[in-house]
Amino acid sequence: MLTIFVMFCFSFSKSQQLYDDFEGTPRIDYGFIEGVLENNITNPNKSGINTSDKCAKYTRNSSVPYDVILIETSSFMDDLSAYISGSKKITMMVKSNVSVTVQITLENSLSAQPTNYPSGRHSVYLSSTTGSGDWELLTFNYDQQPDADVPNTDVDRMVILFDPGNYTNDIYHIDEIMGPEFENPCTNITPNNSIAENFDCQRNVTFDFSNGTFTVTDNPMKEGKNNSNKCGQFIKWTTVPDGAFGGTLKNSFTTDDFISARIDLYDQNAPQKFLISMQETNGIELSIDSITTITSNDWETYSLDFSNISPSETIEKFVFLLNPSTETEDTIYIDNFNLSEHPATSKNWKQTNKILSLHPNPIQSSNKLTVDLKSDGQIKEIEITSIDGRLIESIIINKKKTILDMSNYAKGNYIAKIILST
Repeated sequence: MLTIFVMFCFSFSKSQQLYDDFEGTPRIDYGFIEGVLENNITNPNKSGINTSDKCAKYTRNSSVPYDVILIETSSFMDDLSAYISGSKKITMMVKSNVSVTVQITLENSLSAQPTNYPSGRHSVYLSSTTGSGDWELLTFNYDQQPDADVPNTDVDRMVILFDPGNYTNDIYHIDEIMGPEFENPCTNITPNNSIAENFDCQRNVTFDFSNGTFTVTDNPMKEGKNNSNKCGQFIKWTTVPDGAFGGTLKNSFTTDDFISARIDLYDQNAPQKFLISMQETNGIELSIDSITTITSNDWETYSLDFSNISPSETIEKFVFLLNPSTETEDTIYIDNFNLSEHPATSKNWKQTNKILSLHPNPIQSSNKLTVDLKSDGQIKEIEITSIDGRLIESIIINKKKTILDMSNYAKGNYIAKIILST
């Protein structure tokens, strides 16, 4: 008896574009995220098919049935005909303890709005997890085309939904997101170590955590001083008091390399408090700069000073804090976080000094601080807070000039929020 074994091979062409492997700079931007996405965490299981050092951890938002991770590409995806036919596939590594459906929807970002389904939804692809607790490669198969009027070449958004239609707070580890090809305008741009983050092509940091909603968005004031295409937007959660978000510098440095920095802020709700903490590898704070944003209808540039950090210390992490010690839903836009080898210049203080006179600063042995308004109006109120955001004293003034007695204050740095009335 002759037995013949015949091997049938079925193959498909996987997608060619790596969107994010959580090791370096993502090729895409993360827009609206309803759960909590923690980027660049340590891979919890390198013994299986995913041996990479880093991955992401996603905790689903149990309060919504269709919890989304929204991914924006920098240009329109190439013709999607091959993905609809199945000759090309979207793939993603996932590790979870639950067996659920995972859905990917490809959309046109202008047409697809939160309340107008199915408009703008080009195509839907489905896969499922086994719940084994091990890494597995999910391959997404074409399911349907909700809006057939969206052309195959007019798609610029991917939406990932874990367990759509259900209210769960399950945790998923994800890695190696591979999606349809698109032209990346930053492909030939050489990274500039002095630009930490500009949200366009120089993205030399990773945002690892956020006590709020942090997204890359279109510049809302592009016609002003900052004409960048993209910027970062942070909306502070009301459920936590610190309003913190931050991450890791891909190119750590010492003050022998860079001794100061600048950052652009656009604050429609100024004045607000914004703190920048520079930290070493283990998260120990090396310096903190406190900014009170200026009321403006445009972007403003603020200076940071690292001169007090020893050259022996390596600066690797950073934390931004918006209105710490409050539980309000505050918003701020950030851009152009640039490092400099030159000493800081306080453009912010020079502008303020045209309006107010504070002297002496630092306060001398008399323990008296004179505050004098140079412009029209009155000093309505002065709030004194500690560097960590605790309110120490609120003083009603209602005049142009006042002298504050600081003799009861412990030695240290304090922030004065001066509220003016016209």
